[in-house]
Amino acid sequence: MNCVLEEIFRTGQVKNADGELLKLHSHVSPEQGEFLQEIMSELKPKVTLEVGLAYGISALFICDALEKTVNSRHITIDPYQLTYWKGIGLHNLKQAGYEQIIEFHNQPSHLVLPQLEMQANKIDFAFIDGQHTFDHTLIDFFLIDRLLRVGGVVAIDDTTLPSVRKVSRFIIINRSYSVFRCFNDTDSKLSLNRQILWHAAQISKPIQRILKPEYTMPDIKLELMPRSRCIAFKKEAEDTRKWNFHREF
Repeated sequence: MNCVLEEIFRTGQVKNADGELLKLHSHVSPEQGEFLQEIMSELKPKVTLEVGLAYGISALFICDALEKTVNSRHITIDPYQLTYWKGIGLHNLKQAGYEQIIEFHNQPSHLVLPQLEMQANKIDFAFIDGQHTFDHTLIDFFLIDRLLRVGGVVAIDDTTLPSVRKVSRFIIINRSYSVFRCFNDTDSKLSLNRQILWHAAQISKPIQRILKPEYTMPDIKLELMPRSRCIAFKKEAEDTRKWNFHREF
């Protein structure tokens, strides 16, 4: 862990360019940061991307692992960085010495990501931690998928939120992705009621048609651990679905 991160976690505060101290919030924990670094250690990515910079905590963990790679680059997108977040994320990255590998975009992700594709950019790892509505998260995933190399990984934060969990189900059921790793997957058992409904659905086709997909294909059977706060998905193949393909999720 670099010295900037150590100081932030020691004090629970962040500092802007003018020296003003603010309370740390809306950040990944040290354990989740290490989780991201473990993924990167295995993947050895050269180009990474992040939606949502905030105070730069996750970016510091990513860049800490990334700087060991020659000609590496971290693309970060946050339209609120210079306003709501007071530029502190960028300041922290500069203080940590990562300014040379950072490519910052001060626009919404749905505008930046298509531009990156048009410029023929390809990435090896992405971390989605922007707007947490279903549509924003799905759009981020859809556009990032078009940049992500086969074999690359996209990690999505806050997957306990219903909106984000629904996107996770879509990815596994409708796209050529597998669960690569889950963060904080303790107590990952189906409730008794869900177990009964799942077993009933395996026996009876009519029951399958009546029940919601969450019961016929519960998260744990899809390897989406119920209490996981962050799930990493590995891209197994390019998208080759037919124009009318759909699976309930």
